[in-house]
Amino acid sequence: MSAYVIFIRDNMLDRAGYDEYLAVAAPTLAKHHGEIIVFNGEIEALEGAAADGSVVIKFPDMQAARNWYYGAEYAAVKSQRIAVTQGRAVLVAGIA
Repeated sequence: MSAYVIFIRDNMLDRAGYDEYLAVAAPTLAKHHGEIIVFNGEIEALEGAAADGSVVIKFPDMQAARNWYYGAEYAAVKSQRIAVTQGRAVLVAGIA
């Protein structure tokens, strides 16, 4: 069953720093079969506060997503995202 890591960005603190993060973070997905399916496109708030940006990454299953997020490769760059954006990340199981 597919799983999705969803990043919801509330505030961009440093655009150049975010771009640097993307350059090093994106290559960490391949090993875990992660696929970016939403990347900071147009956002319309239907309920609650509007977001500044969002990214959705599809993985084959919850364990693959966890392996990526908690793995050494992504752990080495995760702090870069946290330093340059404010927001949250969630892991969501897809449906069968």
